[in-house]
Amino acid sequence: MEHTDELTLQKVRKGGATRTDREAIRLLRRHGILSLASYVVGFDDERETDYWRAFRQLIAYDPDQIITLYATPHAWTPFFTASRQRRVIQLDQRRWDYKHQVLANPNVPAWRTFLWIKLLEVAVQARPKALWRTYLQPDRRSRRGMRWYSRIGRRVWLHEIRCFMFRDRRTLDGPALEKFWPLAEAPAEEAMAVRPPLSRTAEGSGAIARART
Repeated sequence: MEHTDELTLQKVRKGGATRTDREAIRLLRRHGILSLASYVVGFDDERETDYWRAFRQLIAYDPDQIITLYATPHAWTPFFTASRQRRVIQLDQRRWDYKHQVLANPNVPAWRTFLWIKLLEVAVQARPKALWRTYLQPDRRSRRGMRWYSRIGRRVWLHEIRCFMFRDRRTLDGPALEKFWPLAEAPAEEAMAVRPPLSRTAEGSGAIARART
């Protein structure tokens, strides 16, 4: 679902909305399907009050599991264009994988953002409802799925803490995004864009051209 803030969801332009996201989770549960809700950090220069608000929203959504990610400005996305002036703190592009902070936030240092997100993950997954679904709910298949994901989640949680503290390297005075990645001039992709279907003539011509090459 990307985020819990309506204005941010409109900027992301993937078709999400707080009302429909909450309703989707409710319908999944009604039909016995586990929900995994994503929360992406870093679309804007967030403040710590925004993290607290996101935690309250996630509790209200009541997903079975959550996964937290970091906004990553790939060249073909509108987010890249909107973030051209933001500072890069992760110079190793192998870490541009949605699980590492890439852009600086002038309001909250990277280590505090990381701490907030790790605490948010624990608070959401350790609430009584989540623990009951993981260990005590009567549906055996759902219980097994919850336990499997919880085991994986604990390992990932500890691994990310170790990497943040001892392996990853960040810079405090990185370049602006447009200087760090100046060749990123590919046209932006719109996730919700509707493209007209190709005519059968165009499809056939394309197939012939591919066959000849």
